Amino acid sequence: MCGCGSRNSGGKDWGSPRGEALSPPRFMGGADSRSEMSSQSRSPMRTRTKIAIVGTGQVGTATAFELIITGLVDDLVLIDLNAQAAASQAMDLNQAASAQSFGTVVTSGDYTDCGDADIVVITASAKLAPGADRGSLLQSSSAIVDSIVPAVVEAGFHGIFVVITNPVDVITERVAKLSGFPRDRVIGTGTALDSLRVRLELARIFSVDEQSIQAYAMGEHGDTQMVPWSAVSFWGKPLDQAIADNPERASGVDPDTVLDEAKRSAFQIVKGKGTTSFGIAATTCSIIASIVRDEHSIIPVSVRLEGEYGHRDVCAGVPVILGVNGIQEVVNIHLSDAEKKAFDASLEHIRTMQEAMPPLPERG
Repeated sequence: MCGCGSRNSGGKDWGSPRGEALSPPRFMGGADSRSEMSSQSRSPMRTRTKIAIVGTGQVGTATAFELIITGLVDDLVLIDLNAQAAASQAMDLNQAASAQSFGTVVTSGDYTDCGDADIVVITASAKLAPGADRGSLLQSSSAIVDSIVPAVVEAGFHGIFVVITNPVDVITERVAKLSGFPRDRVIGTGTALDSLRVRLELARIFSVDEQSIQAYAMGEHGDTQMVPWSAVSFWGKPLDQAIADNPERASGVDPDTVLDEAKRSAFQIVKGKGTTSFGIAATTCSIIASIVRDEHSIIPVSVRLEGEYGHRDVCAGVPVILGVNGIQEVVNIHLSDAEKKAFDASLEHIRTMQEAMPPLPERG
């Protein structure tokens, strides 16, 4: 398991400029009180961090376990339509928590338990069929979040949504509309895991530590994602210079092949075990760590664009600065003309899925 929270997601050399808080103060402590949040970003301080996870399948339980062993949560609530399954998972995880030194308490509950939560993680989803793309889950996932989000908000929740449910970009947009929350408090996992996969592939080719590579996948969490290769760097060099300086290691390196291999890995996992779970759990943990500990890490997540990169009213994976108030700032990467064209094409695909979504349910 990755030590999420003990490092920034991706390379540690990603910049961390301190952004202005864009939303009302968050009220978080931390399971081991290892982070003293800045006094200007929140008040008053809660002494315990509470996180609710909706969906106790493989992804939800892997995320819960990762939160427990990294000490990011004091009170963890598991919610599922199958209440007995949620209760059993909570009992099992509570026993796992007792083996740690953080004092995490795990319980099962319902949406009313989200009222005083700091973060609600939505993992509930239908299974992705082998060979199918994430867009095939559009109708079922829409119905799932339609039943979850209004109930969570009605419980009095004013925290931050972290969305894993696929297709994550359009589902993140739907959660934002259903909740009425500002964009800084509705965060999809987006291309965070895709970026990790790209870095792992580059690390394998060049025999360097993945954490030493700065690289972002952007756009759709899916087949149309792209990588701005002009912004990839390690060894203190841009990728093209690293290739030129290391012809033996980089022999036959093709950026498109690197991206294809990164994308293919997800479907290899689904084919073999039915779903990805540990990778997305660890990635989600990194996102939560940056929020809970106010790390101001730069992580590519799905966020509604408001003019950045020339787009509005669509959620897509782009690098952002994450802190105690959620999304502090969208990071603007300078794209080449070819990269901008690829990014625009990816967002056009997201918009096409967005248009195919069922209408929002009428408010009661």
